[in-house]
Formats: sequence, structure tokens, C-alpha cells
Amino acid sequence: MFDENGNIYEENTAATPEESAPAAPQEPADIPKVEAEKVYERPFEREADTSYSEYQRQSAQYSPYGSRPYNPSGNHENASRSQQKNEYRVYNYNQPTQSQVCETENNNDSNKGLKIFAAIVSILLVFALVFSGVIIFKQLKGTQPENITVTNPPKRGDAENAPAVNIAAMPENALTTREIAEKVKPAIVGIVVYTNNSGKSAGEGTGVIWEEDATGTYTYIITCAHVISDPGIKVRVQTENGTMYDGEIVGLDSRTDLGVVKIKATGLPKAELGDSDALRVGDNVFAIGNPGGVEFFGSFTGGYVSAIDRPVSSEIGYTMKCIQHDAAINPGNSGGALVNVYGQVIGINSQKIAATDYEGMGFAIPMSSAKQIIEELTQFGYIPNRPKLGISYYPVSASTQYSMIAQIQGLPAGTLIIDKIDSESSLAKTEARQYDMIIAVNGQDLTTADILLELIENSKVGTKLTLTLCRVNSNYTISKFDVEVTLVEDKSTSNVEATEPNYVDPFEYYNPYGY
Repeated sequence: MFDENGNIYEENTAATPEESAPAAPQEPADIPKVEAEKVYERPFEREADTSYSEYQRQSAQYSPYGSRPYNPSGNHENASRSQQKNEYRVYNYNQPTQSQVCETENNNDSNKGLKIFAAIVSILLVFALVFSGVIIFKQLKGTQPENITVTNPPKRGDAENAPAVNIAAMPENALTTREIAEKVKPAIVGIVVYTNNSGKSAGEGTGVIWEEDATGTYTYIITCAHVISDPGIKVRVQTENGTMYDGEIVGLDSRTDLGVVKIKATGLPKAELGDSDALRVGDNVFAIGNPGGVEFFGSFTGGYVSAIDRPVSSEIGYTMKCIQHDAAINPGNSGGALVNVYGQVIGINSQKIAATDYEGMGFAIPMSSAKQIIEELTQFGYIPNRPKLGISYYPVSASTQYSMIAQIQGLPAGTLIIDKIDSESSLAKTEARQYDMIIAVNGQDLTTADILLELIENSKVGTKLTLTLCRVNSNYTISKFDVEVTLVEDKSTSNVEATEPNYVDPFEYYNPYGY
């Protein structure tokens, strides 16, 4: 303060003890009051308390937080359980203390320094990485792999200017899937079978255009034997453009399930045959055929080689070594092409395992073994010099009654039941008859049926074999005897005649095998 002469003086402003006392702090109006803390040893067994309304007690008991009591302030995340006691406390963190404010400010100053330091370090690291990358790029420049070449990126929808990418993992000269389909599909045909010239379709399959005959008049088509094996049938062939031709069966081989049909036409696109021996498990393959018939003509599916030389029994019981793959095939695909990545036919799709417990198990006749069969069928109409016994048969396991007799009598597990005997078979001139069982050959028990089948396959026409037969008598006793047979040439004729049995067989059989 200043006096009247302009000098500064201090005014006595000492307060009285009452005035110097600090004023009582007042609660802000917007902070809800928190009642005194209540501690319960057992939170759900509270005594009557007038400070809790009936609604609050019910809320505490039925709170969606389970064991947590209801918090009237609504801050459920702040309700915590003491680890030392079975207590429930409510804390209010809405208003920080002065010490907390100071500590926060100090921490903020420290954090600012750390952030600046971290930013400087980050900038230095970025520069170091960029500099290192430039050096590495210069060192690697000019050493790019030659097997990956990409041209200018094409415009959307411009297929002709698509980037040319040659991946080292792909075989050299491999085609794209589109190129494979375009190459092979024109050589695929549909085969429609009619019965007794009635004009009514009895079945459909697929064929592969192979080559023209020497006269340039006919075109040969490869298919499966089971597609064209029924007697008294008429075959028609449909090409990709929908043209229908009358087909003529040239020959078929039921053992390998291969057949040849010819049509009077030339100039048709032919399939390129490939080397199935070069296949390996895991190779890409594609199936092209008519699943369900010509309605789904030329369906194209893809998969992988699952196995090589997989033994599979044909319809006549002959074991073929097939290519197993998982490209989708269905009834109607039989006789269709299995194709490699070069668009070459390396197999003829023959069959698949069709059961609810199986998926993706298709089998194709490898072209390495099919080609010779096809050539001989084309030239002779059958496979020359192939020996056969001249019977059709069933495995003993096909009949419950015979299987029981075989077990009781201790007969070998590979025992075969004779169903029919060809008129040309030398067995027809012996005492053997229908429903006799073959239990041994050349003194060796048929522990498996393959013992007899492989012996015939590895023999020549004119080879003599000794068969041990077992006959079931009317009183279910058995008698055994030996017969000598001579293997005859298998011409795959369909006019198989059976010798008349001397008794009526009480059992029923279906789909006998032939050999």
C-alpha cells in the first residue's frame, strides 16, 4: 500500500484465529455421496439393514455379475473382491488426489522425453534399413532367376496379353488347363448302346478317337469292354459337334476291360497318346468324359495321381494294374481319357469305388499296357495266343452255404465254384460239372484265387494243368478228385455254353467271373 507521501507500507492483515482456520471443503454437487463402507463376511447372508432397500437387496442377489454385489453407482468394473477376506468393497476413482495430479505431470514430462528419444532412434533405424536394402539390391541385380518371366501386365479381360510366367516346378512345355481341354475335348466321343435294334438306349459311355484304318475309310475309337460287351447290342457314336454315327464293334478284351469300335468317317481330330510309365504319384491329371451320358458330354475334371500300378479286380475277376487318381469320374466316364499336363492320353478311365465311405478313388487302365491290347484288337478282333481255362466261376465266399461247407471241411480260402463251362474248354470233356469247386492246381492249394489265375496268365496255349475238384453231395458230404485240362486260346467270344448240370443247384449266384 502507498501513503499520502507515496511511500510503501505494509498493512496489518493478520487474521483472527477463527479467520485463519481453513475452510471446510465442500463436495461438488455432481459427485454422488458414497455411504460408509459395509463389510460382510458372507455377502448373501446379510442381516436386516434399513440402509438397503428391498430393491437393492434383490439386485445384489440377482446381479448378472454372479458373485459380485450390485453397485448402485453403476460402476460395475470398479467392484473388486479382497484376496485376504471374503469381503466386497466399492471404490470411487472419479476424483484424483493432489499427489496423484503431481505424479501424473511428472510422468508426462518423462514420457515426452522418452517419446522424442524413441522417435530419433526409429528414424535412424529406417535410414539404416533403406541404405542396407540399396546395397543388397545392387549386389543381386542381374542375378534374377531366368525361369520366371513376366511381361507387361495385361489389361482386364485381355487374355492374349496375359503375363507369361514359367514356374520352375512345372514340367517343361506343360499346357494350361484351358489348353489341355481345348486340345483333348474334340477327340472325345459319346457311345450310346441300344438293345436288339429296338432304338431304346440300354447304356452310355465314352470313347477316345484313336486313328484311321489303312484304307482311310474307318476311324477307330477306344472304349471300355464293359460298355460294349452285352450280346445283341447296337452301338452309335456321337462326336463333339453332335453328329451321330453307326458304330461297329471291332473287338473287346474283358480281362483288361478294353474295347475298340469303328465308325465310317475320316478327318476327325485324334487324341495324342502319352507315356503312362512317366507318371509319378502327385502328378496332375485330368479326366474328360461323359458322366451320366451324353447329356453332360465332354465334362472336364482334374486331380492328382494317387497311386501307380494299383491292383484292381475287373468284372471277370482278372486283376489289372491301374492308375489310381482322384479326378472326379462317374458312370458314363468309362472309356474316357485320363490326360497328363501335356494334353496326352495316358490312361482309359475304367471304374471307381462307388460307396458312401469312399470318395475320389478312380482307376484308369495305363496306356503303356493298353496300347498293345488296342493294336491287337484292331488287327485280330481278340488277343491272340492268350490262354484260358474256359470257365466262369464264383469265389466260395459268394455263397453263404458253400462258404460254411468250405470252413467245416477245411477247404482253402481261395476255392472257386464253377458256374459254367465253355463248350470249347477241355474241361467239358472231363467228369467236371457245374457247381464243382476247384480247391487246388498242380497239387497247390488255392489259398487265394490268384494262384490259379496267375498260373493261367503266365502259361501258353496248350499247357496242361491238373485241377483238384471238390463236389458237394446231396447229403452235404464231399468227394475230391483230379482232372487234367489243356489251356485253349482265348478269343473273347460271347457264345459261352455251359454243360448241363446233373442236379439242380439250391443256391443263387450273380455276376460270375470268367477265365
